[in-house]
Amino acid sequence: MVEIGGIKVGEGYETSGIDVAASIRTIGDAVEVLGQIAERHSGKPVVVIDEFDAIASPDERNMFAALLKQMGDRSINLKFIFTGIAKTLDDLLGAHQSAYRQLETVELPRLGWDARREIVVAAASEFGIDVDTNVNWRIAMISDGYPYYVHSIMERILWAAFSTDEIVTEIDWGLFSSGLADAIQSITAELKRPYEKAVLHRDPEFEDIVWSTADHEDLIRSLDAMHQSYRTIVEKRRDGRSPVDRKRYAALVRKLKEASYGSVMIQEEGRTGWYSYREKMLRGYVRMQAQANGIELTGERPTPKQTIHVGNARSGYRGSSIPQGVRTGKKLSELDND
Repeated sequence: MVEIGGIKVGEGYETSGIDVAASIRTIGDAVEVLGQIAERHSGKPVVVIDEFDAIASPDERNMFAALLKQMGDRSINLKFIFTGIAKTLDDLLGAHQSAYRQLETVELPRLGWDARREIVVAAASEFGIDVDTNVNWRIAMISDGYPYYVHSIMERILWAAFSTDEIVTEIDWGLFSSGLADAIQSITAELKRPYEKAVLHRDPEFEDIVWSTADHEDLIRSLDAMHQSYRTIVEKRRDGRSPVDRKRYAALVRKLKEASYGSVMIQEEGRTGWYSYREKMLRGYVRMQAQANGIELTGERPTPKQTIHVGNARSGYRGSSIPQGVRTGKKLSELDND
């Protein structure tokens, strides 16, 4: 039984008629309740707060930091596990630096390439199915290192394999495309909403621009690099549209910082022209959308213009015009005679 301010809460369903939450008015009240819970619950009670970064208000998150500090001062035997996405602990909890002495931070980086591919192989092998190597690499690439996307895509692929009338021995491109389309539909609304706000009812180039921001493994990218990706995407589209120039591109990327465009991007503090995603997992969803539309985001650069180097008195001869390693099928004597 826990009692605070005349409120009694015990096991079962009997409680006083007073709203417990409304009666905890201060951090001290919360510490008092948690202290009594820690004494009565179990030997090593644990509280897990998942997706802590989803609390939008910095003031609300700061209150948790103050709560931890007071619990530490009173040596309350209660462990908290916070999970959330942030660059630093400051971004996650904000103020109360002294509260950090009570915390141990564990960074969970994105999955490496081998780990991504192992998830795919392990899932398929449970059903006695092989995976086309190229399909496996594609799943690894568009997942952006997040297990959520790998699992979601593979789950839908396996359902597609189960639903077909044919005997499936290998996951091929057909099953991949079907599973990817279903996975996109099943993604949570929190990830869909920013993307839809950025591209729906916009000029046609906006989707290309959003895709270009996710066209690399780097989480922080420069405008120059993203514009190169954008030009490559336009080339792959082959729909007759010309890419916008860099100045126009930069203006459109800046719009992606606005709430009306989904607040997709944020500018890196102190680094002019460098951007990252506000919600890092959104990158994976963007990659899935691009793939579903036939655009593979691989970090390729636009095709360079072909130029001929001609030597002169100042620069001299620059060597053979045939790149090293290219096989022409001719002997050196034949080349000399050409």
